[in-house]
Amino acid sequence: MEQKLINAFRAIKYESNQDLPLNVWQAIVLRERRVARLKLWAFSLVGFVSLVGFVPVFKMLLSDFTQSGFYEYLSLAFSSGGTIVTYWKDFLLLLGESLPVLSIILSLTLVFVFFLSLKYAMRQIIKLIRPSGGGQLTLSLR
Repeated sequence: MEQKLINAFRAIKYESNQDLPLNVWQAIVLRERRVARLKLWAFSLVGFVSLVGFVPVFKMLLSDFTQSGFYEYLSLAFSSGGTIVTYWKDFLLLLGESLPVLSIILSLTLVFVFFLSLKYAMRQIIKLIRPSGGGQLTLSLR
């Protein structure tokens, strides 16, 4: 049995395909470009949704600021001179309590998501524009 296998492999005389490394490299580069394009669209969509979502959240933040009375308390700091200096600890606690914390957190989260998706979208644009150069495979683990 072994002798038959040895003879069969000797008869075949394997010849390598000269274009195989180039074809493999082109397939890798093509796949990297497709993945980069898909990531670009995904990050762009997330950034656009967070930017569009920021408009109603900003309106909610402004209405929460006016409903909480934060502006009135803040204007009190500038209108009365000596009264705030004597009760500054209580005044700071009053300002802190009147802040609409949930609206602030929501708006800052949307801003953070927008800038983060913008950062990653720019990385994908750079990856798409930059040619894969020098015969080196540049893969990042990010």
